[in-house]
Order: sequence, then structure tokens, then C-alpha cells
Amino acid sequence: MCSVTLSRIGLANLGEVGFGSRLSSLAGAGVSWSQGGYSAYSNPAALALPSGKRVQFSYGWQWMDPRFKPIENVTLENSYTSDRAISDDRIGNVNEDYRSVLGQAIGAAFVLNPEWRNLSAGITLYSPFDQLGFTDTGETYIPEYVLYRARNQRPQIELGLGLQATDQLQFGLGLHVAFGISANGTVFLQAEDGKPSTMRVTASIKPKASPSLGWLWKEETWSLGQVLRLPNAASSELTFNSSARAFGNLAALDIRFSALSSLFYDPASLETGWSWQYSPVHRLLLQLDFQAWRSFQSPLLTIREPEDTCTIDPGGGSCSNLIVSPSYPPAYPLQNILIPRIAQEWSLRRLNVRAGYGYRPSIFSALPTGTGNYLDPPRHMVSLGAGWRLEELLGIQAPFELDVHVLFHQLVTQKIEKTPTTEAGDPGTKIGAPGYSAGGQVWGGGISLSMAL
Repeated sequence: MCSVTLSRIGLANLGEVGFGSRLSSLAGAGVSWSQGGYSAYSNPAALALPSGKRVQFSYGWQWMDPRFKPIENVTLENSYTSDRAISDDRIGNVNEDYRSVLGQAIGAAFVLNPEWRNLSAGITLYSPFDQLGFTDTGETYIPEYVLYRARNQRPQIELGLGLQATDQLQFGLGLHVAFGISANGTVFLQAEDGKPSTMRVTASIKPKASPSLGWLWKEETWSLGQVLRLPNAASSELTFNSSARAFGNLAALDIRFSALSSLFYDPASLETGWSWQYSPVHRLLLQLDFQAWRSFQSPLLTIREPEDTCTIDPGGGSCSNLIVSPSYPPAYPLQNILIPRIAQEWSLRRLNVRAGYGYRPSIFSALPTGTGNYLDPPRHMVSLGAGWRLEELLGIQAPFELDVHVLFHQLVTQKIEKTPTTEAGDPGTKIGAPGYSAGGQVWGGGISLSMAL
């Protein structure tokens, strides 16, 4: 047996939680009031807001740790997914080893031409600390929290341009950069002692990008903003050629097939926010995000209809086709979702105190009681934070802001009871049977430092 594993580069896009502690403590409600180095993502129109400074820079660390309910004593392998007999299903516990998110976010905003509508540019970079990127396609049928395995374990690059149309109105253009992978693998396996097995893999990485458009209307005590983000999917394609000589001098068995996976998928979204400073020390922020998840592209590595293959008999020259079954990925009922967010900031001299709340529904409209076990429970998102304004730091005379935040996400508990029979409708049990509870918590926090020159 020979195999090749290809995984996806990787909760949600980290920008949805908020780059930097300032936005994270406001539950990500930054469309209408995003200023500073991370504006290239939150709303590129905010890059053009007059601030009296030519350069703004931000640097921060962010951490998130998912903790899910254990899923134990369920069917992990049956006659549909392997060569096991119906009475020999493998029962066990599901692997809940989901990596924590720990990385650094760097943001910068520059005024390119203050005389021409305050033309400005910005960049936001995120990179995990312990690896450049982690990849994992996840399981096809075994219970899987599909948006949490590796989606945040990937670098992110956000670019932005902003200009001031009028004294109140700013426009912005952003670019979300991603990558696609194409790979070819060739394997020849020898079972006879003294003869070498060989393997070769070639791969190429190509950049992909999706734009975003933003606008921001700012008055003295309130502001209104909106950002439209187009979808972005980084895909991988693997072409695999294998040969195996398993029995003496008999002809090698040739297999050729290709597989396709979505490394990660960020949906099209429309984010609308409103900020109101209703007293000298109080600011209220409201935001509503629409995300189009009905076009979700699965990270599963799907084996497509294979090419014709055959074995050659050296003596007779006969050729017989080898039939390889393609993948049959489960079909999940997807839905578009609305994410409401509300946040409050209190300004107390040099100290700002912040709190935020958001609710994110599931991208699935029904529980996975049939074939497949993709999980995405709804979650309540709570965040708290504080920021200190400083006139100097380490002998540098410049406006600084030091921000910290903590966050907690409570996943709504879901009870899944699998329907009888196997995935093919035969007597037996489905993967995940007899059933289980899904849910858990996500804890996180971070610190960031911003300066303006």
C-alpha cells in the first residue's frame, strides 16, 4: 500500500476576530472606527482619515486556544470506508488535538500624498510563531470541527489604499493575498529485497488575490462604514502516479489519479458598522456582518475520476483496466449567516477600557445526522480589553498606545444522533454512530503596541 498526504494551509479568518488588541477587545467591530496600522484589513478607507501623522505602525501578539467536548466510543471505520466486515466496525475516540493559534500581527499605514486627497497606503501581515504555515485536510467522515483545524495556522497578507473624497467621506481598496498549490507525485514500490523503491514530488505555489472595497463617512460624534470582501479560496491539485511490484517478477500495478482540495476558504462578506460617541468618555459601536457560506469549498482532498490504468503481462502483452473508485464527499446543507456585534469603549484620561460581544451562527442549516460529520456549532463571543496612551516609550518621543485583550467564545452544545444503516444504506452503522455531543470553548488574548510619527 502506498499513500500521499496533502494538507491545507490554515475558527475563522483571524481578521474577523480583529488584528491587534484594540479591535479584538471590541469583538472585531472595527469597520466604522478602524484607525492605525491594521486598517488595511478592517477598512482600507480609514487609511485616508486625517490624523496629522505620516506613518502609523502596530505590532502585536495574538493567542487563541480551542477546547472541544470529547467525542468518545463512536464508530470510526466501517464497511463503507474500509474493507472491514459489518460486524468488525472500529470503535474509538475522535482525535481532538486542535492546535492553538499563536502568532504575530504587523500593521503599517503611510500617507503617500497629503496634498492629493490624503492618498494613503497600508499593509497588515500575520504569521504564526512556530511555523510559516500548518496544513491539514481533516477527516472525510470522522467528526471534524471544519473551521478550527488549521484555518488560522497560515500567514495572511492584506494590502490597502485609501483616499479622501470629501471632508467627511473616504474610500478604500484592499487586496487579500493567498496562494494555490499544484503538485505531482510519482512513486514506484519494490517488494523484492535488493531492489530500490523510488519517489519524486514536484510542486509549485502560485499567488492568488481577492479585492475588498470600503467607504467611511465620519462626522464629529459619529461615523458610518462598510466593507465588501469578495471570496477567496486557495486550492491545491495533486496528480499522483504510482506503481507497485508486489509479487516477484509479475508486472507492476500502475495507478494514476488526481485529487483536488480547497486549502482554505474565506467567504464573500458585507460588513456594515456604526460608531457613536454619545459623551466625552463613551463610544458605542454596532456592526452587522453578512457572510455567504453557501458557496463554501470543502478542504477535503477529493479523488477525482481516475484515468484508465492497466497492468502489462510481459509474456502475452495483455492489458487490463484497473478501476479505482473516486471520492464521494458528503453533501452538507450550507447557509449564509448574519453576525451581529456590539461594543463599548470608556475613555478615562490616558486609559481606555473596552468590551465587546458578538454572535456567530453555524454555517450549516442542519445537524450532521446522516453521512458526514462536519461540525460548526454557533458561538457567543465575549471580549474585554484596555489601552494606555503614552507620550513616550524607551526614550522615544512619540504618541504610543499599549493595548491588551482577553476573549472567550462559548460554542453552543449540539446533540448529534446518527441515523441507522451505513453511508451506503446497507445494514450497519454510520461513522460517528450512535451519536455524540459537539461544543466547547475558545480562550484567547493578546497584546499590541501602536505608534504614530
